[in-house]
Amino acid sequence: MSKTIVVIDAGHGYKPTPSGGVVFDPGAIGYLGAAQHREADIAAQYANSIAYMLRTHYPSIETHLLIATREQPLSLQQRRRYEPSAAAFVSVHLNAAESRNAHGYETWHSREHSVELARAVHAALQRALAGRLDRGVKQRGLTVCQREKPSVLLELGFISNASDLEYLLLRETRACVAREVAKSVAEFVGVI
Repeated sequence: MSKTIVVIDAGHGYKPTPSGGVVFDPGAIGYLGAAQHREADIAAQYANSIAYMLRTHYPSIETHLLIATREQPLSLQQRRRYEPSAAAFVSVHLNAAESRNAHGYETWHSREHSVELARAVHAALQRALAGRLDRGVKQRGLTVCQREKPSVLLELGFISNASDLEYLLLRETRACVAREVAKSVAEFVGVI
């Protein structure tokens, strides 16, 4: 019996260049004092934790973790086309804004068939990030979400906001987000 496939995608990281090279895309950059934090690194930590929770607690799901490396760089189109039969695709990001006051989390989807997944995963963020600003579920034509099967993009908070960044760097926050998101995905694909 074939397993249900779920893809957890860590936003940004290494990507191919038109000339055939590889470049590192850090995503947005945030600062706490003199310390610099890259969206790609934090997204990779969260994606890794979500994938770990899925593999540990829901072994009937075949979990694929996408983290772009120098050896295996990923373009947006490659991410979009990866494992097209996956029952759910979740891309993990952090937001950024010119105003350092912008804060909160939100969930994005691009197509109508992704609305249920977006609502399920957003409810998981509401539980995991209780007390943080809920910016809601939104729709926009994001490349990685232009898939034939349900796909969403999570913005866990603003890397440009010191309070959000500090909160997202906590191991407890990451563990809680990973647990709740993995559970919501498992429920969505029907394994629990």
